[in-house]
Amino acid sequence: MPSELERAIAFDEVLRERCAERIVPARFGRAFFNDSYPRVWDLNFLRTYGGRHVDPGEVAADAELLHTSAGHSHRRVDAPDESVGALLEPFFRRLGWHIDREIFMAYRGGGERGADTSTVEEVSRDDLRSLREEITRGEPWATDDEVVSMVLDAGALWAGAGNARHFAMRSGGEVVSTADLYSDGRTAQVEDVATAPAHRGRGHASAVVLRAVEEAQAAGHDFVFLVTDEENWPKELYARLGFEPIGRWWSFLRTPSEARGARARSTAGS
Repeated sequence: MPSELERAIAFDEVLRERCAERIVPARFGRAFFNDSYPRVWDLNFLRTYGGRHVDPGEVAADAELLHTSAGHSHRRVDAPDESVGALLEPFFRRLGWHIDREIFMAYRGGGERGADTSTVEEVSRDDLRSLREEITRGEPWATDDEVVSMVLDAGALWAGAGNARHFAMRSGGEVVSTADLYSDGRTAQVEDVATAPAHRGRGHASAVVLRAVEEAQAAGHDFVFLVTDEENWPKELYARLGFEPIGRWWSFLRTPSEARGARARSTAGS
């Protein structure tokens, strides 16, 4: 029987496969590409796996070749296997790539923090567009309208792949906080938790997350999890709501601006 971590990784893998337009075999894994959304990094990356010796330099070379062939300006490598991620981290750190460690957290219940979920509504994805756009435009990578549009449109792709339901809090008729619930019938993932900056600190995120959990349990799911950044504060909130860490994975990223900088330095030194 698979562990909870294995179930969570397998759930994510299915979502990635459903969202990919192309899956390209590589020496140490597979590349997932969606050519309709080339600037959405979550849809275009190389994923490495365990089970055999992984050479960090060759992984980086494969990422360069695959992303270049796809016409991408970014480079991304994901490692859902903890041992592989730990092996790759020192090498990619020396290359100057961004390193994110994500943690999987399973819902256990009995959290020290509760919330009134009675005012949380189930809504359509269209109801979330304004809030999602506000959140997206506040991200450092949202450098122009094209990438904002791609990310918002790709959200519908994720929602369809995950059979998503959407839960929201309103203020003055406007959606100010939301969480999605993805499902395969047995496993459920709470995803895309977001609150408008002007409405943070009021318990809205707690309410939408717990409502999503309630709905997952009521529908008969025996495993509910989420994924969050190990270095940021939301993990503390989720722990207080009753989630517990069960494992982690690594993501390594070189952004388009860093890629341009690398080419400029190379030219200057030639």
